[in-house]
Amino acid sequence: QEQRIDTLQLASVGNTPLMKFLHPEIVTVDPGYAEAGRQAACQLIAQVTGRSEPQQIIIPATLS
Repeated sequence: QEQRIDTLQLASVGNTPLMKFLHPEIVTVDPGYAEAGRQAACQLIAQVTGRSEPQQIIIPATLS
């Protein structure tokens, strides 16, 4: 604001609720770490108990 820059865009990897309060607004990419962790844990449990073979699961990233 002091430099009189009217348009500035910032981007970040990771999305936290605090991001929406920042100025200027920050575009964030959420790579889906939480969902990837849940899926990995479920797959690990299924493999250890013999209920499943390894499988590839794709977690889409989201832009906000």
